[in-house]
Amino acid sequence: MPGRSFCALFCCAKQQTGNDEPEKDNLDKLPREEECAAPSIPYGTLYAFGYNGQLPLQNRGKYKTYFKLKQKPMANGVIPVEQFTLNSSEANAMEASSFSCVFAGATTKSITKCEVDKNTDMLQIGRSAEPQVDFIVMDTVPGEETISEKFASRSTISRFACRVLVDRNPPHTVRIFAGAFDSKNCIQIGENLPQWKKEDESCDGLTTNGVLLMHQNGEWNAAMKPGAWREVSVFGDIYSLRKTRSAKERGQFVSGNNFLLDGTMIDLCGVVLLFRTVEGLEKAPTVEELIKRRDDINAERPQCPVGLMTIRFPSNQVNQKQIDMHSIPHVYINCGHVHGYHSWGESHAQNENLDENDRICPICRESGPFIPLKFGMEPAFYVDHGPLTHAFCPCGHVTSEATAQYWSQVPLPYGKDEFRAACPFCAKPLEGEDGFVRLIFQTE
Repeated sequence: MPGRSFCALFCCAKQQTGNDEPEKDNLDKLPREEECAAPSIPYGTLYAFGYNGQLPLQNRGKYKTYFKLKQKPMANGVIPVEQFTLNSSEANAMEASSFSCVFAGATTKSITKCEVDKNTDMLQIGRSAEPQVDFIVMDTVPGEETISEKFASRSTISRFACRVLVDRNPPHTVRIFAGAFDSKNCIQIGENLPQWKKEDESCDGLTTNGVLLMHQNGEWNAAMKPGAWREVSVFGDIYSLRKTRSAKERGQFVSGNNFLLDGTMIDLCGVVLLFRTVEGLEKAPTVEELIKRRDDINAERPQCPVGLMTIRFPSNQVNQKQIDMHSIPHVYINCGHVHGYHSWGESHAQNENLDENDRICPICRESGPFIPLKFGMEPAFYVDHGPLTHAFCPCGHVTSEATAQYWSQVPLPYGKDEFRAACPFCAKPLEGEDGFVRLIFQTE
């Protein structure tokens, strides 16, 4: 049915009439998903890169920096059942009466008809605010750490980017597919997009800018290594990357699967998502643990070698206008020496013709950018429980050594066809030889 959300169409119960008889065929009175009595089994969580887990005023409704996958009140997944090749008028009639994936040709359309699968739940992701989309994603602006709609008009994220299907029965296998069903219950693959027939004569294809997938090598821990990026098709097959992001020719078919495992990354050409399982998050640091680590550093009363004052990391609740910037920890990112904010050496740096953003460390005389430090507060991005001793460059997000080492090795899609390592907390591309620096505090 056009315009209705899938969770509403397949909700578990209907409103009762005055005589306690269930009303029939009255979809407008179906209860909302959160009103259904069925237990909600968690499947895992998707985290958007670049927001550092701290948007209390914006993590509302579908606009969130994370999305918890949970069991639907009733199954709403779909499964392909039939394939047709029809002319345009016949195709339009079929599209209006069923879930379908339409591969448009010059004069005919190949249609894959789908039916509701009682064994799976479907959750959809995209830029559209229509009810069919469960998780609305916006373009990540590196360094902003805030959701912004100012780039929506020229976004490269698809309105209906991808869909996730989860087995309702244990072990609750999670799979991802390119493309999501729109208000007409249809996935449209234009004739200018990559599309083909497989050996069984069924059709498959890719979306405009694609849905990329990367599984790390090894389980999520300090010993894992990044894997290779692949592209997932509309029906879940895996291919090597196209020559360019929106090329009309698909890559080569490769062995692999479209499962979402603990640590799998998804790129939707504008936003990167990290999937963490329920079991994986149970092993991750908690926000409370990260706050304690921050407080432990403050308890050591580190000193600024220049201002000879105690420096400390402020709590998240502190009013920024009340903070003395001179007491905020800053670091020279080429050497790692931590200071409070100071103006020492600015004129000296100018005399030595250094870059306008460079300063000279008063301890070791190493030149380089002088930046404020801030904590990485999204536990899902941490790979261990190690001490918070390192910071990404050039953003200054403090994290553990193993976490810094892992993300400095991960090539994330950047721009149209580039790949660069980036800080997971703010999405800024990393700079310098390693992309991170060990912090050197001066304590009492």
